[in-house]
Amino acid sequence: MAVRTMFPSKARVGDTVHFSFAHDRFKGQIITAFDVVINGNKIADPELVKTNGKGKGLTSFVFKADAPGTYHFEIVPISGGERGERRLNTLEVEA
Repeated sequence: MAVRTMFPSKARVGDTVHFSFAHDRFKGQIITAFDVVINGNKIADPELVKTNGKGKGLTSFVFKADAPGTYHFEIVPISGGERGERRLNTLEVEA
């Protein structure tokens, strides 16, 4: 098992932050939804944006930083009803 240390990302109040996940459209791996938990609270309807290239694409969870603080994210992509690998992120938002 590998341990991965990530330093927190930084943003300012008013910024829009995209957490992107790649997928392969030709293999049917299109991400259709996300399960998102921020600071222990599940987000009911997370905003997502899709972009497509030649056979590949990205689906992003979009977070609008509207208040200063430290935010801990747990984001799980959902493709075809199956949950993918969760991703943990920390975002420090400054005023």
